[in-house]
Amino acid sequence: MNSFALPRLISLLLVCLTVPTLLFAAETAAPVVVQQTLLQKLNMPTIYILVACSMLIVWLVTDGYARTAEKQVMPIPALEALRTLFRAGDYHGTFEYCRANPGLLTNVVGAGLRHASEGKTATEDAVITAVMGENARFQNKIAYLSVIGVIAPMIGLVGTVLGMIEAFAAMGQAGAADPSKLSGAIGKVLYATAGGLVVAIPAFVFYYLLRNRTAQAVHHLQETVAELFRRFPYEDLAAVEFAGVQPCAARPKWLQPAAPEGSAVAGVTDPGGRVIRPETSDQASATPTTTIPVAS
Repeated sequence: MNSFALPRLISLLLVCLTVPTLLFAAETAAPVVVQQTLLQKLNMPTIYILVACSMLIVWLVTDGYARTAEKQVMPIPALEALRTLFRAGDYHGTFEYCRANPGLLTNVVGAGLRHASEGKTATEDAVITAVMGENARFQNKIAYLSVIGVIAPMIGLVGTVLGMIEAFAAMGQAGAADPSKLSGAIGKVLYATAGGLVVAIPAFVFYYLLRNRTAQAVHHLQETVAELFRRFPYEDLAAVEFAGVQPCAARPKWLQPAAPEGSAVAGVTDPGGRVIRPETSDQASATPTTTIPVAS
């Protein structure tokens, strides 16, 4: 019995000494660090702004690709209708068709017909101006992609700076700087900078892609309109005015016939509004002739 009691006593003493040691070690152990998920780390105001910018990028890219598609720039039905009207020489019908069916192609063709009576040069200038106007409409929307690409990294950088200020302020209030906590706080706020770059890079890529796509679509539009106006009879439409188009400019006022007043002889008015009366031969010999300069 004594031989078995001694080992039991030693085991009991070891247990009594080990249990308090383990309890003390558990109390003095470092606290368990709770790992945050990625969504919790991204819970910052600047991230919300960047998410809104990314949604705007998706809408701008989708709308840009849809608007610059060939079937939108030059619809087949409209192109065939214009070709048929041009071959038939029905330019009044063409102008009415362009007014009734607004679009990229019809707007440019309508602008050319509106100035057809002024000659080839005026028509070409009107077509170029209309094409530039349609191109500006595309470029105005595409430019927002470039703006987002510029400001997105700035927004991310602002979030990072504000987060670091908050982290250093918290460490200062604690009284002692723990490098592990400080590095964790800095690592969290750097997600804002990374988010800004993730938004900016696709914005710039799609900006240049859409700009080139728009330039190609506009160039194709200009070529198609030039083909429609090839061998256009400008001489036959020199005195033709289309319905709804009234010229705004008139002859200079001093070159217009003045309305007769009583027995006064109608003449020509000068730039000051005075009537120049024709002189008789006696008056011409008695008084010297005065030439009124007319501004060219």
